Amino acid sequence: MTSRAIYPVIEIKSAWVRSDEQMGSKNKYWIDLPHDTQPWLFKFSRESAGRITGEHWAEKVGAEIATWLEVPHARVELARLEGAWGAISRRFDELSDDNTELVHGNDILAGCVIGYDRDKQHQQSDHTLSNVIRGIHAVFTEEHARRDALMAFAGYLVLDALILNTDRHHENWAVLRRTSMADGIHQCMAPSFDHASCLARNEPPSRLGQWLAQPSTVKNGRVAWYAERGEGGIYQNKMDKKGANPLELAIAAMTRWPAYFAPWRDKLAGLDKKALMVVVDRIPDQVIAPESRHFAQALLGHTLDRLTSAPT
Repeated sequence: MTSRAIYPVIEIKSAWVRSDEQMGSKNKYWIDLPHDTQPWLFKFSRESAGRITGEHWAEKVGAEIATWLEVPHARVELARLEGAWGAISRRFDELSDDNTELVHGNDILAGCVIGYDRDKQHQQSDHTLSNVIRGIHAVFTEEHARRDALMAFAGYLVLDALILNTDRHHENWAVLRRTSMADGIHQCMAPSFDHASCLARNEPPSRLGQWLAQPSTVKNGRVAWYAERGEGGIYQNKMDKKGANPLELAIAAMTRWPAYFAPWRDKLAGLDKKALMVVVDRIPDQVIAPESRHFAQALLGHTLDRLTSAPT
């Protein structure tokens, strides 16, 4: 462990629980933290084979790396509710305005892609990158707003590639839309959110330990294999049976739309690999197994190398 301060764990009292949240596949509760006017969404980490997965620490790491990349994102803290591990995510300030709503990607695409099934939760192969771009074009009709929105989405893709986020499905990106009689409609891309499906958080530590114990050349090959096998929530083509690997998707998009990725390439070039390692080091020992910590760091080293060496 590093000597840097570890991230705090917020112990949530049952009296702070406001309501449940229906969207998504996990149990979630809105929480009112003392001295904060914004509610926080608590999400339990899932169990697998009798153990708690690492979705809580993965969510925190994803948010902290978004900070390093300067990708706008939801604030996240580690938390426990009645002894159960999870993470809390702060509601966006903009949603305090009753005139502002969060319009998710599925609603956007259902309005501009013929036959798009907004309610399909798995294997939604119509959720292609080209359709996402079409949706952004439909929402943002002015050139400067469209450019900003496409650049913001490029930042999501770079973040997903760096942390290997496989869950950028059509309810995991959105537009903030404010409507008023005086000013009409004002829209912008919402900050990035929901990064729990990343960095091998669901792999048993015993398996990761076996991989890490292999000779360095074999271990590095295993890290590369793992980084490039994940299936994301965005498809390359409608006829594909699986979502695109987030690392390969970002690299392909960088080549095809270099202007939108130029600032993110600069951010990546300025990232200190040691600083990324510290982000993971700051997760408390009680939260993450040593094998998970070390494998997550190896993955980050690999993805950063791949992204910074991608052809221009």
